[in-house]
Parts: sequence; C-alpha cells; structure tokens
Amino acid sequence: MFNVAFARARTIIAIVATLLLATGCGSGGGASVAGVGSGGTGYIVGFATKGPMSNATIAAYGISNGQLGAQIATATTAADGAFTMPIGSYAGPMMLQVSGGSYTDEATGTVMSMAPGDVMTAVIPTVAAGTTNSGIQVTPVTAMAQAMAQHMIGGMTEANIAAANSAMGNIYSVSDILHVQPMNPLVAGSGTGASQDAQNYGMTLAAMSKYAQTLGLGTSSTMVTAMMNDATDGILDGKAGAMSVQMGGMAGGMLPATAGTTGMGAAMNAFMTSTQNKSGVTTGTLVNKLNGASGQISSGVPAMMNATLSGTVFNGPVSKATVTAFAVNSGAMGAQIASVAADSQGNFTLPLGSYAGPVMLQASGASYTDQATKTTMTMAANDFMSAALTTLASGATVTGVWITPITAMAQSRASAMSGGMTDANIAAANSAMGSYFSVSDILHVQPMNPLVAGSGTGASQDAQNYGMTLAAMSKYAQTLGLSVSSTMVTAMMNDAADGVMDGKKGTSQISMSMGAMMGASQLASTAGTIDLVTAMTAFMNSAANVSGLTLTDMVALMQRLNGSNGSI
Repeated sequence: MFNVAFARARTIIAIVATLLLATGCGSGGGASVAGVGSGGTGYIVGFATKGPMSNATIAAYGISNGQLGAQIATATTAADGAFTMPIGSYAGPMMLQVSGGSYTDEATGTVMSMAPGDVMTAVIPTVAAGTTNSGIQVTPVTAMAQAMAQHMIGGMTEANIAAANSAMGNIYSVSDILHVQPMNPLVAGSGTGASQDAQNYGMTLAAMSKYAQTLGLGTSSTMVTAMMNDATDGILDGKAGAMSVQMGGMAGGMLPATAGTTGMGAAMNAFMTSTQNKSGVTTGTLVNKLNGASGQISSGVPAMMNATLSGTVFNGPVSKATVTAFAVNSGAMGAQIASVAADSQGNFTLPLGSYAGPVMLQASGASYTDQATKTTMTMAANDFMSAALTTLASGATVTGVWITPITAMAQSRASAMSGGMTDANIAAANSAMGSYFSVSDILHVQPMNPLVAGSGTGASQDAQNYGMTLAAMSKYAQTLGLSVSSTMVTAMMNDAADGVMDGKKGTSQISMSMGAMMGASQLASTAGTIDLVTAMTAFMNSAANVSGLTLTDMVALMQRLNGSNGSI
C-alpha cells in the first residue's frame, strides 16, 4: 500500500513540477497550480482508468454547438494512468478520448491491451481559457456518459454533457464521475479511507471486467464498447435504439438485455467475494440497487436521437470485423464517434446519435473467406478497409453502405488530395474509383460473390464488375505468394493515394510484406492495370468461380484495365 501511494505521490509531484516550469515560475514563485497558464496555456490533468491505463494515447477534441471539432492536443499516460496535457488557450466543452495502451484487468489480474476499435471517453461541460483542470477521470463510466450525451437532441452541449454525467453517476452511486478517483480493488487495503463514491466507482469498473470474463470475452475493453453502445439510447437494455448490441472478440454474441442491471449486479457480487478483491470492502448496497434497476438511466434528460449508419463489410464474405466510425474535421480523420462488431455476415449498425458531418469508416480485424483460395483468413494487424462518406445530417439514418477494398482505395485517394477528405474530394474520389473499375456507386452497389453458385445470373453489370475486381485482387495476392490477401488491399490503397496506379505512392515504391520470415516484395508498376486483368482471367477460369460468368461477361472491364495508363 505504501509503495503504491508513494508512486502516485511521485506522479503528482512530477505533474505539479511540469506545470510550474511551463509557466516560468521558480521555486519561490507565487502562482498556484490552479492558476497555471491563466490567460495563456491551459492544462488537463488526470487519470485514465480501466485498471490504470499505461502508455495509452489520450486526445482532446473541441466541441462547438454540440458537435465534435478539431483535435486540440494529445498526451501519453504514465504507468498509473496519469496524464498532463497542455491545451493552449482553448475554452469551451471538450471531449477526451483514450486509445491503445494496456491495463491490469481486475477480474483476471492479467495485463490486457485495449483492443482495436475500443476507446474510453469523457466529456467536460466547459473549460476556461488558460486554466488547469485537474483530477479529471476517464473511465468506462465517463465513456458511457459521453456516448449518451452524443445521442441527445442537440448533441454534446454543456447542458447535455452535465445531464449525462450526472445521470450515469446516479446509476452507479458516484456523485461526480469526472472527479472522483476510483478505488483500485487490486491494491491491498485500498478501501480503507476511500469514500463511498470511490468504493462504488472502483467496484463498478471491476464488475465490468468480471462480467466480460463471465461472458468469455477475450479482452474486457470489449465490454466497455458494448456498454457505451447500450447507453446511447438512455436505457441499459442490451440495445442501441431498436438494435441489439453486438459484442466483439472471439466470443462475440449479443449483449444480454440485463447486462447493465442484474448482470452487473451478479458480476459485482462475484468479484467482491473473489480473491482478486483485496480492497477490504464490499458494496452490497450498490449490488442491490443494480439488481433492482429497470435499466432506465434517467427520466430527466433530453430526448435521445437514435440515428444509425448500417451496411456490410466485404472482401469475400466477412465475419467478426470491428467497424469504427470517425468524424472528419477540416478534411482530416478526427475523433472516433462509434465502434461496433460486425455480425457473422459482415453486417454492422453504428449508432451515430446527433453527429453531423463527413464520416470515415474503418473495418479491421476481420475474418473473411479469401476468394482465390476459399480459405478463411484473418486480416493482418496493420491492414484495414475504409470508406468515406460526404456530410451526414444530424439525426439521419443511412443504410446499405459497403466497405470494400475499392471504397478503401477511394478513401485513401480522398485523404491524399489537397484539402483532404472534404465533401468535394470524397465525392470525386468515390466517383473516380468507381469509374476506374466500371462500378457506378462503390458505396451502395452490392458486389456479386463469385463463390456462390449462379450469383452472376440476374446480377447487374455493376455488381459483376465489382465482385470480379475484388476476386482478381485476391487472385493476384495468391499469385504473388502473399500469406494474407489483405496485404494486397493495403498495397492497392497506397497505390491509389496519389491518383495513379503505378506501384508507387508519390515517388516511393510500395513494399508488401510476404508474411512471417518471408521478407517483402515491391508492388509492380502494372499491378493496377494489366496484372489485375491477368489475375481476373486466372480467377474466372478457376474452380473457385461458380458465378456462372465467363470471360465474355467481363470483356469490357478487362479491356478498360488492359488499356489503362493507371490514371484514376
């Protein structure tokens, strides 16, 4: 206990020293920490806790008129989750977002990494310019409150943020979820002297960890994302609006309807009576409260806005992908606004709430049936597929969106254009990439799946071209000996970025990983033109193609690619 307290004291001393130095105050200076940067540089000082988050990235985003704005600053957490982040002269509401890093899981005592697509967030109603805001906590509970505020009519206004933070605190009997530091029940005797708020807070986080273990989730950060999605409609009932919450990870499945009530109550009781609880305290009153709860977070908050964006991930049939939506600000990828697990067919529904603006989608960690080999592959760790959408109106429900290697190439192109992912650039890149592969609408045309018998019958030419192009990429990856065909997707994204399919990104030759212990190879200058035609021919003549289509059906597209100079 002494060692833990001493380590935390050293962290706090270091933070104070940093702040004093930043203002130019010597040891005899009269400025207090609370007044650091008055009229100049302000700071956010606090802790990220899902178990203490070590080496995590924390980013601050401005909020204007309830909508996410540009990134203000970033910082990295210390081993105990502490962070200090200078925010300049920013004033107004703010969202904090924590990603990456690792933490000691309370239920198992093991060190876990935050899974891709999982984040923790917190929203601060307002900060004054040039002041230090200390003792800020970023936890799964603040993340649930942020998700709720984002889905209120009007978005993340000061009033909505305050209402959501208060309502979520009431659920778990914590008076101030932004400033009460959770007790760490893995530390012997940590309950001694801790306030009831701190005890309740710490046991709530431990219960989420225990519940994740009970459900067989590979990492407990997956439970945080599921609980955030459950909170978006103001009712903890296993749903985001009318849609059941899909959980990610190896176990997958749907979040139980009682997850936020009796599920959490049982998990809290199980943790409290386990050997992992070294705090010396229990929170029986909170357990009883959860067991008797209806799931309604609060009847006194503004009405919720349950706008969604739904679609399908496809690179061959996909299952178990993580699909993440990001805000786009000034043409650049901004804060994460939602994350869900795709189902076994690659379908997803993202809760967007009141968000308005362009959106970038990203699918990662997918398992998919490779079309050339008909084997199940898992997307390599650094590979992803993406799509960019022009401005969505607040409250709009969008359906039928496809995330494919071709939408990923278009997103990569839009991002590299002057000004980045503006509405005009997104529309131009999507149109140009579709024209390159003779697909009228790459975001909404469903690719034909040539692994399905007779799938070409009745399919539009758009769908046929789309499906065979994706199959050709898979076949090309097999021809080159790539161990995972998602590597080819990443290479094609890089090739498309500069607007010319020539095996280069700008002036740099594109390199591809061949797989473990096999080194790398360079993408050919003709990869996106005649080599893709050769691969398409090989696939169509293979036993894997059961669509019923022949080379005659693809002759127009193949001639187009064969005669192309690579210009998108």
